[in-house]
Amino acid sequence: MKCVVCDKVKGKRFCPAKNGDICPTCCGEKRVVEIACPPDCQYLKTGHGYQAAKKFMAEWQATDDPRKSARLYATAQKHWQIIGEIEQVIIRYTQGLRSFSDERIRDAVSLVKETYATEQKGIIYEHTSADPLVQPLVRDLRAAMEQHRQVGGDRPMLKTADLLDCLEVILTDVAYHLEKPSEVGAYLVFIRKSHPEVAAAPRSQSIIYP
Repeated sequence: MKCVVCDKVKGKRFCPAKNGDICPTCCGEKRVVEIACPPDCQYLKTGHGYQAAKKFMAEWQATDDPRKSARLYATAQKHWQIIGEIEQVIIRYTQGLRSFSDERIRDAVSLVKETYATEQKGIIYEHTSADPLVQPLVRDLRAAMEQHRQVGGDRPMLKTADLLDCLEVILTDVAYHLEKPSEVGAYLVFIRKSHPEVAAAPRSQSIIYP
């Protein structure tokens, strides 16, 4: 039986979203982005884990500074939960915003990083954007980051230096995808595949943190 998506080659995997057999190529390229995959799909879990490992290894190897590469890798290993939260904030905010690009994500994350870098120097100054689509994301990212500087709850309390390292990991990830001009929005596509349960939820107008 042919793939229920492309109708060209044999379907070798059962797709619960399409209720039929799908070929590995369509499964890998269209999952989450064009196919509303359920979070418990076995191919979604195993496929993303493999692709994420490949991508991060490529990122670290592409970094010219070995010490920076080692630091980013250590941060990704230690603070993967915080990095995942940053990705989820981006996904929630960009739901339904078709014109939101990876460049805008880079700009928003860069501004948040600049604010913390300025604070680390002893100066309290909020770096903002004149772009009406970027600034709300800056606000949401800051709100999420500030939760990790408060005592109590189940969130680990982080130093400013830790937050800067986490934001640097995100910026390195965005830059890696921006180097592929033929794949517009590649970073946003990738993180949506990383968090299918968040990507499948409707966009809210405001993100409220407990």
